[in-house]
Amino acid sequence: MEQRPLGSTGVQVSALGFGCGAVGGLMTRGAPADQRQAVTRALDAGITYFDTAAQYGDGASEENLGRVMRELGAWQRVVVGTKVRLPRGEPGWASAAVRESLQASLRRLGRSDVDVFHLHNPVGLTHTDRGVLDLETVLGEVATALAEVKTAGLARHVGFTGLGDSTAVREVVKSEPFETVQAYFNVLNPSAGFTGRSGGQQDFEGLIDTAALAGRGVIVIRVLAAGATSGSPERAAIAGDPGGAIGGSEYSDDVARASRLKDLARGLGLDSPIELALRFGLAKSGVSTVLVGYSTLDHLEQAIRFAERGPLPNDAVARVLAS
Repeated sequence: MEQRPLGSTGVQVSALGFGCGAVGGLMTRGAPADQRQAVTRALDAGITYFDTAAQYGDGASEENLGRVMRELGAWQRVVVGTKVRLPRGEPGWASAAVRESLQASLRRLGRSDVDVFHLHNPVGLTHTDRGVLDLETVLGEVATALAEVKTAGLARHVGFTGLGDSTAVREVVKSEPFETVQAYFNVLNPSAGFTGRSGGQQDFEGLIDTAALAGRGVIVIRVLAAGATSGSPERAAIAGDPGGAIGGSEYSDDVARASRLKDLARGLGLDSPIELALRFGLAKSGVSTVLVGYSTLDHLEQAIRFAERGPLPNDAVARVLAS
């Protein structure tokens, strides 16, 4: 498995990452034996980046990942990232809230620190909706709180999830202490990599290039649009709710829009739209790792096989953008 630099952090991560979220469901609702088998296979394939969060299964993802890594004695072989989603509080609330959340995550993981700790709230120019933090708060109190847990040795690096207002997100990615960003990027909405190519959805205005120029590590999320890029509404039994309109489109709309990918993948000589979508994500310059959430071992095997074929060639990327 190809290893790539995580921005300017000095950390190397696998080009294909292991998403432990509730959308795939394996690490939140899967059987312990299946979880162990999948993590073992991932490690054998050279996957080194594992991404979880306190919100995934109300802590179940962190607990299950921690258990499996301890059983395998594998913590020293991987890079792990987790996240905090903050409620909006009174001035001065962020420092305690960030530390308490991270300490709880560390207990569930069974670790003394994490490699990457992400703010998981959307960022807005102002506070507009539930869960959204305004830019001033993020660059002020929250940034200070993240820097504090890094100084305390609880997190080696800190970053954020690049959702919310596109202008606000670009301001955060250029600011300290943020070292990484999780970028929404896929064949249905590639605007984080190619400004203006939003497919009628939110334009993320070239976030990946902005991040790369600032030396930030880029972790691609939703590269398969929660599975919609298969072009089929069918989901695995343990797969979770794909959620609301992340990136500006509902899941059912993404499935309908993905139907065109089947002919395109076939025309490029690829196995499936899933291969097309994954290798498209790997092809964008500046991307450190591409996360895939898994429901089954077969999902993992497919992702490994496609990732080992390497990034999509430039001419194929051009055809995707023109489609």
